[in-house]
Amino acid sequence: DLNGMDVARKAVILARLSGMKGVELESMNIESLVPESLRDCDVNEFMENLHKYDESLSQKVKEVEDGGGRLHYAAKVDVMEKKVEVGLLSCDASHPFNNAGPDNMVAITTNFYTRPLVVQGAGAGGDVTATGVLADILQCAYQ
Repeated sequence: DLNGMDVARKAVILARLSGMKGVELESMNIESLVPESLRDCDVNEFMENLHKYDESLSQKVKEVEDGGGRLHYAAKVDVMEKKVEVGLLSCDASHPFNNAGPDNMVAITTNFYTRPLVVQGAGAGGDVTATGVLADILQCAYQ
């Protein structure tokens, strides 16, 4: 999911569940990890040219780390600002994302949870996905 669509879909779901209206994938700014010039080429061309973008990404990482943060590909749903961001986001060194490992994580910060409330778990695999889909179906059936 180098284009960010998986993260963006999850952000849309979280935004809507949080009460935000009008959040649609088509109107979101989704930062892809794939450079524009490499999005429509074959695998060989992609691999041959990817190194050309190493310096700019390394510089972005350095700037964030020099400021004491860490760079993560994530979504930020800001209900108060009515804004959803998807892409490379800078997180403070103490942010829970820095300890997520391979898991998916949602960190919720509110007026009551100034230290994030964290929901973390496996994010891939047929069984996990099927369980999530079944839970969504059951929730819809009871509404």
